[in-house]
Amino acid sequence: MSRRIALAGGGTAGHVFPLLAVAAAYRARRPDVELLFIGAVGGDECRLAEAAGLACAALPAAPLFGVGPLGQLRAAWRVLRGRRAARALLAARGIELILGSGGYVSAAPLLAARQLGLATAILEPNVAPGLTNRLLGRLVERVYLCSAAARARFPAARTLVTGVPVRPELTARAPADPGHPPRVLITGGSGGSAFLNRAAPPLLAALRDRVGEVAVWHQSGGGDAAAVRAAYAAHGLPARVEPFIDAMAAAYAWADVGVAAAGAVTCAELAAVGLPALVVPLSTASEDHQTANARAFAAAGHGRWVAEADWERAALADWLASATGARPARGAVGDDAARAIVDDCEALLATRLITTKTPRHQADQDFRS
Repeated sequence: MSRRIALAGGGTAGHVFPLLAVAAAYRARRPDVELLFIGAVGGDECRLAEAAGLACAALPAAPLFGVGPLGQLRAAWRVLRGRRAARALLAARGIELILGSGGYVSAAPLLAARQLGLATAILEPNVAPGLTNRLLGRLVERVYLCSAAARARFPAARTLVTGVPVRPELTARAPADPGHPPRVLITGGSGGSAFLNRAAPPLLAALRDRVGEVAVWHQSGGGDAAAVRAAYAAHGLPARVEPFIDAMAAAYAWADVGVAAAGAVTCAELAAVGLPALVVPLSTASEDHQTANARAFAAAGHGRWVAEADWERAALADWLASATGARPARGAVGDDAARAIVDDCEALLATRLITTKTPRHQADQDFRS
């Protein structure tokens, strides 16, 4: 009898990639697993999920916070519509367990799963948990955390510290090759960093003045990639600038040092591949949650962090010059985190089947009829 699991998340790639890592681990453990990814209408998550070989369904969803009263009314209406659609979808697919990764996209499917009596879990990759997960953490059966520091925000008996699941294709980078110019990877995450789009070109020009030639690969996010290219050109720097880097494994392997926004997944990936990096929390991040990620990243010896307000180009160019070719300690391997989550999900489902007649029995009958 196959296992049927739903994964819900989106809004940013940081809400998608950990779920894809869990999906890969589930397939490795149970080749018969049937996986369904749930994203938002108009989001990019279905493209990412389908590229990983997952079926994907898009439901109505919208941000509920930081959008003003009218935006909240619209978002609340979409949550209600999304919950109704999710209930029908989960029942029709015979889903047994749903894992959400936080953010507004996962709210409606998890609420629907609770109404159906399905097993529910969330993944919180940030050191400082987001608001949606703090609320959902009171309802779900399990909360998977990247850090023990996040435990205080959730019911202790429901938490399990696993680390952040990282895509299995990401591997340790090779040592820097002294035969080529220093290679610098700049990324503001899938949404981009307006600050790094402005500040990186002059920073890299200052680095070039210290070390000679510099090679640049810059993920600009939703900003104007052409404007970022023009800024590099104005400083006499050839640069590869893309709104989104699909081949992130290749980018990490190519780079000698990174400059990145302090998203939880980006920090975990940098640590997992052993790429020294300067991380810069987005000043626009909700509740300034990226600062906690950045502090933890630097404290673990993976690089340095700096706030946008404390940016000092000369000092940071000196640090990048010294960090090029460094070999920081690698973080916890993301495959281990994904396997730990899959193991616990299986244990959770096994316990439910032993202790009670779960909705799966009816779902199996519906699925066969």
